[in-house]
Amino acid sequence: MFTFGPSGPVRHLRPFTEALAATMYQIRALFGDDVLFQIEVPAETVVLARAPSALRPAVAGFLARRIAALAQGASAGSQFGLHLCLGDMNHRALGRLPDASPLVLLANAVTSRWPSGRPLRYVHAPLAAADDPPPDSQAFYRPLGGLKLGHGVRFVAGFAHEDQDEATQFRIREMIEGAVGCPVDVSASCGLGRRQPDAARAAMDRIKLLLD
Repeated sequence: MFTFGPSGPVRHLRPFTEALAATMYQIRALFGDDVLFQIEVPAETVVLARAPSALRPAVAGFLARRIAALAQGASAGSQFGLHLCLGDMNHRALGRLPDASPLVLLANAVTSRWPSGRPLRYVHAPLAAADDPPPDSQAFYRPLGGLKLGHGVRFVAGFAHEDQDEATQFRIREMIEGAVGCPVDVSASCGLGRRQPDAARAAMDRIKLLLD
C-alpha cells in the first residue's frame, strides 16, 4: 500500500503473497521451531475501524480470509503471532478506534479461519494509538468481553504508554482484564523500532511496571 498506493494490495497481491510464502519456507527450513512469524495488519485494521459499523462484520470476514491465507502459505508447523496495528510512522497513528469492537471483530474473524497445523500463539491489539495514550473509559474496553481467540492463543493488550500517569495505566489494566475475564499480557501499542532510544527505554520501563 505504501509503495504502490491504495490499489497496490489488490493489483499486486499475488506476487507479494508468493514472495512471502517462499521467504517463510526458507526461514523455517533454516531455523525450524526457533522461528515465530508475526503478521502485521495496519491497513486492514484501519480500514475496518473506518468502515460503517453495520458493514464491519462483513468487512472483517473478507479481511480475515486474506490474513489467514498468508499463514496457510507457510510450511506446516510454522508458529505465528498476529499484530493488529494502527500504524506508528514517526510515532503517529494511521487510524483511530471508536472503541475496541473493531479489534474484537477482526481478531475473532481471523482466529476462526486460522489454518490448522500453523499454531497462532498470540494476538497483539493496539489500545493506544502511537502518541495518543489509551482512553480512560470502561465503555471503550467493554467489547473485549466478546473475544474468542481459541485455546492457547494469548491476548496482548497494547495499552502501555509512558506519557500517561501510572495510576491511570493500572486502572486501565483492571478495565481490560475485567472485560476479558482473565489476566492479559501487556505491551505498547506498536513496536519500538522507530522510537528514539530514550523513548524506547521509557516504554519498556512502563511495560515492566505494569507487569510487576
